Amino acid sequence: MDRVVNRQTTWYVINIKARRNQTPQHYVDAWNLINEQDPLIELPKTTNRFASIRTMSFSQQCDNSNIPHYIETNLVAYTLIDPEKFYNRRTKEDLAIDWNTDIVANKKESVVIFVPSVHTLVVKKNTEITINYILAYLQGALNTIEPEGFDVDLIKDRETLDQILRAHALISIDAHISFSNHGHTDGFQAIFETKMRDANPNSFDIKINGSQEHPLSCQEDGLIKSIINLSESNGHVKAVVQRVENSGLEVIDTDNHPFILKLPQIINNICSTIYNELRARYANNNSDE
Repeated sequence: MDRVVNRQTTWYVINIKARRNQTPQHYVDAWNLINEQDPLIELPKTTNRFASIRTMSFSQQCDNSNIPHYIETNLVAYTLIDPEKFYNRRTKEDLAIDWNTDIVANKKESVVIFVPSVHTLVVKKNTEITINYILAYLQGALNTIEPEGFDVDLIKDRETLDQILRAHALISIDAHISFSNHGHTDGFQAIFETKMRDANPNSFDIKINGSQEHPLSCQEDGLIKSIINLSESNGHVKAVVQRVENSGLEVIDTDNHPFILKLPQIINNICSTIYNELRARYANNNSDE
């Protein structure tokens, strides 16, 4: 009998995308390599802050193709100490100390749970390591073990994207789209996605400008809607909109509106709950299996 705990947890959701060989086994192999090599990744806009792996464990339960249900990784971020940079603030003297450089400071930890069958990863919203640093670690580690091999994108809030599409007037969009997985299969959007993938880009950026007098047209099966929909899991969009007639212009930046997964209860354990939820949400949108 399942053990149910009625306690809500909230999670960021991250799309991990291999640019080539988009199969669950490839993702498992990538995580194994990260675990073996344990690359030290410098965190952006910091001084001597790095991240690496503390522990990694693979689910004992596997899919039919022997793919583990999930991979749980404990990441640790810390400051490297430079033994030549010590300073005594009272005596105002520089000091050089015989320091074991394996000893680091200001440690923070976060657990991330990856489901390889849907190439999707989650981390708690109240993560101790900030989400931007986790994204930087994942991008850096994956592309260390396979250079230019992976993209890492925070999934965006669907309601925010719909607000752009439903606006009274869409004045402009500025979109960054990373390499896309298979999964969008309807109409022009499927054609657009296929043609983009066939061009073999690492990413592409597109700016489309209209005006208040002549706003952009969001046709049901058109270019702009395709770009905005594709950005949900594969990038971000900054749009200038007029929400309602006669209102002022407003900038909507989807980077500021990530999707937050809310789980009202934990069934058996958190990892299996995450696995079942992500499979229910994303399995039918992926042809990687």
